[in-house]
Amino acid sequence: MRVNAAALLILITFSAGCASGPEQVAKMRTLEAESAARLSIEGGLLYGADTAKQDGYQYCSLAVGLAERGELRLAIREASKALYLGQTGGDRCLTAFANRDLASAYNFAGHLNRAGQFAADALQGASSCRNPGVVAVPANKVLGDVALRQGHPKDAILLYERALAGASPPLQPLARASLGNAYLALGDLTRAKASFQQAETDASPALKPLIGRGLGQVALLEGRKADAAALFEQAAFAASGFDAAYNRLWALDGLARARLAAGDRTAAIDAYQKALAAADDVRTLFRSEEFKTGFFGEVQQIFDRAVALLLDAGQGAAAFEVSEKSRARALQDLVRGRITAKAGTETLVDPARGSVSAIEIGSRMPEGAALVEYHVTDTRTFVWVIRRAGVKTISLDLGRDALRDDVRLFRDSIRSRAADADSRGARLYRVLVEPLGLAPGESLVIIPHGVLHYLPFQALRGSGGYLVEERVLSTAPSASTLAALLARDRGSRQIVLALGNPDLGSPVLALPGAEREVRQIKEFFPQAEIYTGKNATKEHLLARAPQSEVVHIGAHADIDEIDPLYSLIRLAATGTRHGDLEAHEIYELNLSKVKLATLSACDSGLGRVSRGDELWGFTRSFLGAGARSLVVSLWSVEDVSTSLLMEKFYEELRATDPPRSLRAAQLAVLRRGEYHHPFFWAAFTVVGDWR
Repeated sequence: MRVNAAALLILITFSAGCASGPEQVAKMRTLEAESAARLSIEGGLLYGADTAKQDGYQYCSLAVGLAERGELRLAIREASKALYLGQTGGDRCLTAFANRDLASAYNFAGHLNRAGQFAADALQGASSCRNPGVVAVPANKVLGDVALRQGHPKDAILLYERALAGASPPLQPLARASLGNAYLALGDLTRAKASFQQAETDASPALKPLIGRGLGQVALLEGRKADAAALFEQAAFAASGFDAAYNRLWALDGLARARLAAGDRTAAIDAYQKALAAADDVRTLFRSEEFKTGFFGEVQQIFDRAVALLLDAGQGAAAFEVSEKSRARALQDLVRGRITAKAGTETLVDPARGSVSAIEIGSRMPEGAALVEYHVTDTRTFVWVIRRAGVKTISLDLGRDALRDDVRLFRDSIRSRAADADSRGARLYRVLVEPLGLAPGESLVIIPHGVLHYLPFQALRGSGGYLVEERVLSTAPSASTLAALLARDRGSRQIVLALGNPDLGSPVLALPGAEREVRQIKEFFPQAEIYTGKNATKEHLLARAPQSEVVHIGAHADIDEIDPLYSLIRLAATGTRHGDLEAHEIYELNLSKVKLATLSACDSGLGRVSRGDELWGFTRSFLGAGARSLVVSLWSVEDVSTSLLMEKFYEELRATDPPRSLRAAQLAVLRRGEYHHPFFWAAFTVVGDWR
C-alpha cells in the first residue's frame, strides 16, 4: 500500500456495491489487530456470501480440521463465521467454541498475544456450555502454550494443570507431556521426569517417541550423556504415525547434542547429517502434534546447530550446503500440496532439488562481483563471501536477538523519518559490511537470512556515504534459487504490461503517482500495454502477464502474516467480481517469460520472516511462478517520490540491467534535497537475476 492517510478507515467502511464476503474481508485486513470485533464482522460477511449455509457448530468443526492441516487463514475464516452466529444469535456457548478455535489457529500460527486473548474469551463463556470442559481444557492448554513460549514456565505449569484436571483420559498424556516441557523450561528436572513417565504410562504408540525425547532431554541436562543418547536413539527408531518424521528429526537432533556433550564431534556431525536428511521428509507436513504436546522447537534450530558445528570443525563448504538446505524449506507451503506449479517453474518451486555448492555458484559470478550469504543463529552470524576466485568464511559475534533489535530500530527510524536513521545505519554497516573486506566498487549480491530480509542494505552508511553510493546491489532468496534463475534464458525486456492506480471505489484510495508511473512507462516503452483506473483489473493481469516480459503493478497490497498464500494485491473490480489478487492465484500462472516484475506497492517484498527463514509475501509467489527477477518494497512507500524513482528506473532500464537501473534511480531521488532521507528512496530492492 502506498501511503494514504485516510485509507485505513475507508478500507473498513468501503463496500463498492459489487463486493461480497471474501473481498470485503480483504479490505478490512489493513488493520493491524485481528480483534474479536473485527473477526465477527468478517464472519458475517463471509457467512452472508456462503451459498450453502451451515450450523455454527459445523463451522467450528471445519475450523478444527483446517487448523490441523495447517490451513490457518481458512480455519480463522470458518471460526469467524461461528463467532458471528454466536454473537448475533445470543448463543454464548457457540461464541466460546468459536473463540476456542480461533485461539488454536493463532497458537499454531505463532501469534501468541492473539491466541491468548481468544483463549481467555473462550474461558469466560465455557460455563454456558453443557460440557464446559470441551472449551475450558483446550483454552487452558493454549494459555499454557502461550505462557511457555513467552518464557513464563511457572504460569504455564498452573495452566497445564488446569487443563489436565478437566482432560478426558485420551487427552491426559498430552497434558502431562506439556507439563513435562514446562518443568524442563523451569529447570525442575525431577518433576519433568515424573511428568514424562506418567504420560508414558497411558500414551499412544504415536505419542511415545515424543515422550522419549522429553526423557532424553532430562537425561542430557542431568549429565547422563550415554542414557540421553540411548533414549534419543530409541525415540528416532520408534517414531511412527503422522508425525513420525518430525519425531525422528528431533530425536536425531537430541542424539547429536548428546554425542557432542560427550565430546564426540564426529558422531555428532553424523547424527546431524541424518537429521538433515530426515528434514526433507517433514517439509510437506504441518506439525499439529508438536504443538499439542508443547514441543515448540523450530526446525531452523537444527540447521543452525549443524552450521555452527560444521564451521567450528573447519568444514565451511559443508556448512554452506546446510545453510542452503535450510533456505530450501522456505517454499514448504508449496510442497504441502496446496499449490501446484505450472510446467517450467519447478526448479524455482523447490530449490532443494538443485542445490549448489559455494564453489559452483562462485564460478557463475562475474569478475568484480561478490555474493554474500548470511546465516544468523542465536549467538553468532556466519557469512560466506563468494567470488569467482574463491570463498571466504567469516564468523561475526552478532546473535539473533541483538541483530533483530538493531534492524527494528533502524527501520523504525527510517519509517518515522528520524534524524538518527543514518547513525543507526552506520552501526549496522560496521558490523555487517566492514568485516567483509569488499573491494572498492565491487558489486554485491546479498542473500539475507532471518531478520536481515527486513534490512535495506542500500541505506547502510559507511565513511563514503550510503552503500548504494558505493556499489551496485541486488538480493536473492538463496544461492540455489539464484543458480536456477541464472540458468534461464536472458531474453529481452520489451513486451511490457503495466497496471497502476486501480479504481477501488473511493478517492481516498487513489494513487495518482502510480498512474503517472504507468503513463511514463508508455513513453519509455511505446509498445507497452497499460491499464489504469477501472481498467486496471485482475482479469487483465491474469490474462496478459504470462505473455509479458516486464510486469509493473502500482497498487495497494497486503501481506497475510497468518497464511502467505492469502496475501493480496488490490486491483479494480470487474462488474460483480472483486479485483483482489491472492498470492496462491499468482503461483498458478506460468510467468516463465517474465524477466522482471515490479511491485510498486507497500511491503511487497515482505511477509512474516520466521526462524525458518521463510520469506513470505509476493517475492516467493512471483519467483515460484517463474519470474526471473523482481523489484519489491520493504515498507510503505510515499506516492510522489516513488513515482519519481520509478520514472528514472524505467528510463535507465532501456539500456542496462535492473540493479544498475534501480541504483541510478535511488541516487537521483536521494540527491533531491526534499527526498534525501532513506524513507523516500531506500525501500526498493532487486530480487533474483541481476542481469
